[in-house]
Amino acid sequence: MYRWTPLICQTRRSLCRHYAAAAAIKPDIKLLKQLRQETEVSMTKAKEALVKNGNDYQKALDWLEQDAQVAGTKKAQKVAGRTAGEGLISTASVSAEGTQSKSTIIELNCETDFVSRNDVFKNLASRIAATSLLLHEPAGAAVELISVESLLQSPLMPHPEQQTEDPDVTSGKTVNEIIVETIGKLGENITLRRAAIAVANGATGSYVHGGDAATGKMGGLAAVQPLKVSTLNDSQATALSKIARQVARQAVGFKPTYLNTEDIPADEMNAQSDQKQYISEAVLNQQPYLLNPDITIAEHVNKAAQDAGIQDGAAVAGYVRWEVGEGIKKKENDFANEVQKAAQGN
Repeated sequence: MYRWTPLICQTRRSLCRHYAAAAAIKPDIKLLKQLRQETEVSMTKAKEALVKNGNDYQKALDWLEQDAQVAGTKKAQKVAGRTAGEGLISTASVSAEGTQSKSTIIELNCETDFVSRNDVFKNLASRIAATSLLLHEPAGAAVELISVESLLQSPLMPHPEQQTEDPDVTSGKTVNEIIVETIGKLGENITLRRAAIAVANGATGSYVHGGDAATGKMGGLAAVQPLKVSTLNDSQATALSKIARQVARQAVGFKPTYLNTEDIPADEMNAQSDQKQYISEAVLNQQPYLLNPDITIAEHVNKAAQDAGIQDGAAVAGYVRWEVGEGIKKKENDFANEVQKAAQGN
């Protein structure tokens, strides 16, 4: 007869010692605090990461990254059909070599206004806007759309006005990967809807409303170009940037449809009973300037540029104005229904 008992007992003792050792591992308090600050994960998840990796900080970070990606992917697949009609508009600006200036604008959508006010979501929107600064170079002075697909596949960058040591920014993760992870964190469908860039050999400016300095519920860009090509000194460049921001704010507040009168289609113009009034409302350059209604935007830009020492003046070369969720057909109580179904176990 074979005697298995000693071997079984020995195996059991080995397993018991193994599990006892694993159970004895406790998360290092200092590492736990650092991990939570750096990753913004829950206390439970941070403890799990450290315990599973024997308090090895880098391994814990790697584990959390893999866990977040898996969880985010699963959640993204689950919520993909939900309507994302809320969110934020975000902008970023930078001055390049010489007199060239660039500004970008993006719209990042989520399902509820509650999530749009979350710091994680706001920071993501502002960083995507900063990343878009590097992607597109219009020829000359222009405002053009940026490929959303290209932006999604680009490594995430920090916002130029924000100092951050977030590992997401330096890890080489793409915008899309961070969006997926954020879906896992916040539990809602998140989509990057659109992006645009303004470039000028003069100045560009941006303005957002209904939020903070970098994000809001509506926003705009404007490109302002000297009428004659010239090298601007620091004072002139600063003045022109201020003018461009004023134009962007005008566009956000007064919602123009066209830049110039000649941009209006003939059939649309002919359908107006009061064409002069329509032009003053629909055409940005012909709108009364909000801080001095006695002059138009075109007149304000030209005069302000001349006052800044740009002798031949300047003109608006392009603009864009966006509002969160415009054109999206929202399903009433879409998110509320999802919550109710989840509560019922459906």
